[in-house]
Amino acid sequence: MKLLKKVLVGLASLLLLVSIAAWLGFVHWVGDVVALFVPYWAGGTAVFLLIFAGLRHRTGVILAGSALLINLIPLIGYLPLSRTAAASQPPDLRLMVYNIYFRNNDLDAIMDEVESHDPDVIFLMEYSFAIQAEIEAEFADYPYRLIEPSRMTSGVALFSRVPLTASEVYRFEGTHIPVIEVTFDVSGEAVTLVGGHPWPPIDRWANLHALQVGDVQRVAEQVEAPLIVAGDFNAAPWSYALRQLQQAAGVQDTRRGFGGLTTWFGPPLVRLSLDHVFVSEELVVQNYAQGQPGGSDHLPIVVDFLVGP
Repeated sequence: MKLLKKVLVGLASLLLLVSIAAWLGFVHWVGDVVALFVPYWAGGTAVFLLIFAGLRHRTGVILAGSALLINLIPLIGYLPLSRTAAASQPPDLRLMVYNIYFRNNDLDAIMDEVESHDPDVIFLMEYSFAIQAEIEAEFADYPYRLIEPSRMTSGVALFSRVPLTASEVYRFEGTHIPVIEVTFDVSGEAVTLVGGHPWPPIDRWANLHALQVGDVQRVAEQVEAPLIVAGDFNAAPWSYALRQLQQAAGVQDTRRGFGGLTTWFGPPLVRLSLDHVFVSEELVVQNYAQGQPGGSDHLPIVVDFLVGP
């Protein structure tokens, strides 16, 4: 029994170190990778806390309790307790943000998702040359467009029923991805969307990821509100890179209070929060929802906004 307690204390200590590491993305990119798994660290430390409480092991309770507290700090605001959908009036703008996966050839599934939510604006990522012509033919009722396809995962496209008053594609030296800036006329109000798709912070792309998020931030922080910042960022919203982006651009996560945290599913039991829609305070988030993958490995995000007072 004494050996078992030592093993458990060692594991709890390791979980505490990992939980701290999730906040150290400003030191090394590994911190932002660890941050992707904060909900898992929270679950693990909660189990350890219950075990140590049952064993009446004071050191273990302190270790597991401290780790659980660290992991709950970023998660509390996402519990679906404080907000519900406000359906008293139709939204001024419905936005769909959808990484369709560059190898996804199931156009019917993609279209089913779009039609089921009937968005005003659609921002697609991993928009490939392979499916470009078919999608654009199907989106005939979205006449306003900004298209930047690619052979692999960097392609993006925006389709809108709402008139565009300005649009721009930025490509900064050395970072490879397009960043779009599009302004809409919504109920007489100019609303700007800045979007991008940074690569994952792993392997040879690790250092590039922070620079690519920085590109999105560079564009977003120059925009006057109301502002939407959207995309598959391949990072958790509480990661250092995205905390910096939100602070610099004056935006916050639309899913807060609605739940629906995870948007990507990989190996069995692994679901991560990679896709995000951030907004400035001038836009009221009326509802946040997620769709079905439609042949992708990501869930589309659908957000309803009210514009103005």
